[in-house]
Amino acid sequence: MLNTVTTDQRVIAWFSCGAASAAATYLARHKYKTPNFEAVYCRVAEEHRDNFRFLNDFSSKFTLPIKIIGDSSAEFSIYKVFEQRKFIKGPLGAPCTMILKKDVRKKYQREGDIQVFGYTSEEEDRANRFIDSNNDVDVDFILLENNWTKKDCLEFVRDNNIEIPVMYKLGYNNNNCVGCVKGGMGYWNQIRVDFPEAFDKMAKLERKLGHAINKDKNGAVFLDVLASDRGNFKKDLPSDCGFTCEWKQQTFKF
Repeated sequence: MLNTVTTDQRVIAWFSCGAASAAATYLARHKYKTPNFEAVYCRVAEEHRDNFRFLNDFSSKFTLPIKIIGDSSAEFSIYKVFEQRKFIKGPLGAPCTMILKKDVRKKYQREGDIQVFGYTSEEEDRANRFIDSNNDVDVDFILLENNWTKKDCLEFVRDNNIEIPVMYKLGYNNNNCVGCVKGGMGYWNQIRVDFPEAFDKMAKLERKLGHAINKDKNGAVFLDVLASDRGNFKKDLPSDCGFTCEWKQQTFKF
């Protein structure tokens, strides 16, 4: 892909407050010679409050403003989306990503935009699936182009003396919402320890909607009856929450 763009063409780097999107934004800013470069963040209320600290640290370090957009009609909240839809997730994914990220992105984009996404070298399959379902988007997977791994992205953040987001410090692979519905039993048991209020809030929503996030061979397993020794934290971690919401097949411990 050429480093120059037309005078009226925007380059949008989608910043998610994760290490990968931060690295992609930085690389893209130096790749494209245009004043129409934008770093844009889709706000989701349930992401950790430390994300705004990370966003501001990155913005200050590289003198790069980051525009914050979102769906105010849903109060930027996954809970509002679930209650409006009366649905949490199914085999094809969860509506929170569609409403709070994908739809917001589509509303903001314009024809001709070059859009930069932070898929790393381990995520080529996800990048290909994104292309298949978004043929109208002129994409730049700059991390894939430069063979950057997730580890490379974390090292980039540390090398620039930016404190990594809290969720990474706690052992979570991705900087998703505090209580991501794509996580399995082991993940939710860790959320119960690290963020008990978020665990309780989701448990109450499950009962209100009559829909459990997790299941086993016997059927639904609601959070308020989930045994504390079920699942495996690392195996049950959710995938990164980008602009697609992909169902991750889970291995359940019976």
